[in-house]
Amino acid sequence: MPTKRKYQLITIKAVKALMETGADFQCRYDLIELDNGKPRYQCIYISEGRESILIADRVSENGVEPRLFSLWPGLLKHHFEFGDGTDLTIDRNYIITTGSLRGCDDVPKGRKR
Repeated sequence: MPTKRKYQLITIKAVKALMETGADFQCRYDLIELDNGKPRYQCIYISEGRESILIADRVSENGVEPRLFSLWPGLLKHHFEFGDGTDLTIDRNYIITTGSLRGCDDVPKGRKR
């Protein structure tokens, strides 16, 4: 289970509003699981010192859940469309750095890379 952190919630609609108003924000992609060696990430938006986790626009029967991204094409497409304009760097442990922000590694211990 990924590390529990407290985040505010943000939807794509709210991200579009940030972009339209020209607000400063940064994106971070936290590695949360490796499913058969395939990395999956959560997207965290950081604006005005607050961290918000990207959620789906609609609530499912399970409640509010973070959006999860596979590296290709999901995360790359999302970053180019709704990201902060920084380059992505992926290290050999699948940790992503955007600009100066390094993503967190929340993969449960004991999972092979």
